[in-house]
Amino acid sequence: MEHIETPYSIPEPSKWWLKSLAIFMAIMMFLMLFQIASGVLTPILIDQVPRDFNELEIYPENGTEQEINDWEESNKFWNETIDYLDNFKNFSKFYAIYGIILFFLGLMAVPTLWSGQRELGFKLTICWFVIYVTSQIHLVMMFYTGPGITPEYNFGYTNTYGDTIDLMEKIWVLISVGQIMLCNTTILAVILFIFSKSKSQTSYDIPSGFIKE
Repeated sequence: MEHIETPYSIPEPSKWWLKSLAIFMAIMMFLMLFQIASGVLTPILIDQVPRDFNELEIYPENGTEQEINDWEESNKFWNETIDYLDNFKNFSKFYAIYGIILFFLGLMAVPTLWSGQRELGFKLTICWFVIYVTSQIHLVMMFYTGPGITPEYNFGYTNTYGDTIDLMEKIWVLISVGQIMLCNTTILAVILFIFSKSKSQTSYDIPSGFIKE
């Protein structure tokens, strides 16, 4: 009586695990295009704003004292607005740069994942994810230390107004960073889950003592 071995094969993981991640990365690439467009167009639009308040309202040389005081207050208000816009323009440049980097990384990751190149696709995806999280935190901190939520107008009041705005900005930073960490932790968990499910398992030939020929 002769015993034979029957091969035990483990099925290959579905290709749609990697393809689904490729689709997600493609969607993120599409969103990066909006980020790039916003970062590029914002400075262009800001440059169209008149720098000199005199272009908007001519200085009342022959006006009354009240009219001159009103013009000077408006001029001061306008200069503070221009300073705010200049800081926002600098922020927009970094916003566009990060968008370009993430777009091209995604451009490499999408076809790699779609074609089933798991190891290289994993490296590109993790690299994209790290830069994405870093860029979000950096942009939030840059926005807080740069332009901020509102221009720093000096209305001649006490420091209560400035203190209130500063407190609001600190709360906004904490909420933004917390939201970034929570959302991206979820994204990282999904990425790791997909790559664990797309991993090919080792197959063994298991001998059986119950089958005979």
